[in-house]
Amino acid sequence: MVSIDSLVLSAAGSVLAVIPSLLVLRRVRRLEVLNVHDWQTGLRSGRLYDDDAALLCRSLCAMAVLLIDLDDFRRFNERGYREEGDRALQTVAQVLKESLQRAADRIYRMHSAGDEFIIVLTVEDFREAYRQAERLRRAIELASVPGSIGIAYAEPSTQRNPAQLLRLATTNKNAAKQRGGNCVYPLPEEPQPISVEPQGEPKPTEQTGMVVVPIDWETTERVVIGHGPSVTA
Repeated sequence: MVSIDSLVLSAAGSVLAVIPSLLVLRRVRRLEVLNVHDWQTGLRSGRLYDDDAALLCRSLCAMAVLLIDLDDFRRFNERGYREEGDRALQTVAQVLKESLQRAADRIYRMHSAGDEFIIVLTVEDFREAYRQAERLRRAIELASVPGSIGIAYAEPSTQRNPAQLLRLATTNKNAAKQRGGNCVYPLPEEPQPISVEPQGEPKPTEQTGMVVVPIDWETTERVVIGHGPSVTA
């Protein structure tokens, strides 16, 4: 006959055997959350950009990728104001989240230790992309954390891809920095690109700030993405 003590010990052993599994499961779920969201700002992790943007690239929507780089942010670290810098990042993240207008819009912190943010928008045309970027620029400026914004815009096309758009946004963000910062680049009145750059790294043109980005780095085929529809050259 099985004693009560034996039954209690058996039940206790079963519970103890389950506890490690539960702890492991909780840790896995916590790591999944950290992998999806930036721990400091609560924004989506930059690791998700490629997959999320790839879905939008295959859609029939015109889209824009904005790259925001906070101006002179290194002053916080150089002066030892790490806590102030952390609060500034959290402020910008909150302002940007509150400023997004469409449910499909996405915002990411590009790197977990950086001061760059990626925003993916669905838009009607380049002018709307510019208006959205300028609205975001003003919002973070009012929060006393100004930034420079580069726009990469593309019409629906099977040729567009996330890496291509992010390279263009980076090029245009750098152009905004070179213009003194706290601005958006390019402007709506800038002429569309009309020439094809030689193969190599994307470079801004002197007049437009647009780049000609290779579809495939191993071929000579190019795609021009700027204010208007994507054009294969």
